[in-house]
Amino acid sequence: MDAPQATLPPDLSADLPAPLAERIAKLAPDQRAAATAPPGPVLCIAPAGSGKTTTLVARIAWLIGGPVRAEPATVMAITFNKRAQEEMAARLGPALEPLGVDAAAVRVRTFHALGREILLDAGAAVEPLVERAILLAELLPEASPAERRRLDTAFSRLKLDLRVTPEEIRACAEVGPVAAAFLAYEETVSESGGLDFDDLIARALTALEADPALLARWRARCGHLLVDEVQDVDRSQLTLALLLAAPSDRIFLVGDDDQSIYGWRLADVRRVVGLADALHG
Repeated sequence: MDAPQATLPPDLSADLPAPLAERIAKLAPDQRAAATAPPGPVLCIAPAGSGKTTTLVARIAWLIGGPVRAEPATVMAITFNKRAQEEMAARLGPALEPLGVDAAAVRVRTFHALGREILLDAGAAVEPLVERAILLAELLPEASPAERRRLDTAFSRLKLDLRVTPEEIRACAEVGPVAAAFLAYEETVSESGGLDFDDLIARALTALEADPALLARWRARCGHLLVDEVQDVDRSQLTLALLLAAPSDRIFLVGDDDQSIYGWRLADVRRVVGLADALHG
């Protein structure tokens, strides 16, 4: 006996292309509600294995092929790492091609790849990309691997959580050992003419805040912004996403407030809980 076909409520099925209607109909009710929510700030909290990527892909298809009729070039999906980016890009093809849309028309980027594109657009250097672990080993050969890892985390916190510049540290009357190591590290990076991985986010954020024309261009490219695994983003990544989504705040964030695989770094699941206030405040 054939399984019964999933059907959509009349208010959702009207005027939808058949492939999109079928995709939306296969979603669970909570997934469907998220995927078809009106444009605006949407925060989806869902546990691991609940089909978050499926919902994100359906959301993109809905935005483009549904009543919103978003231009693919105005849709941006941000993933936390390269593996997730490749998975989402691969799954967009079957979702968008039946709608006559090339999946490549939708930008799917990691945060760092997005930062790199913004910096290139701003005319800023993106090479050479310094490997921090290697440079720290060269600068601090006597330090243990554990000590260098602690410095690595401290440097990221200075750049991404606190957004402290070397100039601000130099202006301090007293500089502790971590700050001194940070200054030595930053001077070496500067002498290379390049930047490190964190700078792809930190400098992109600074460039957008300083250049209204640059910000306007990237806001146009992020007319509909989707962020996956938001529980794993750091403070600067979240600030970047919210800045690009403003002022219309057509942002769709998916995360799990009970799971953060990057808790050892700068991720903080409390940001997920506080996002509602940030979006509606």
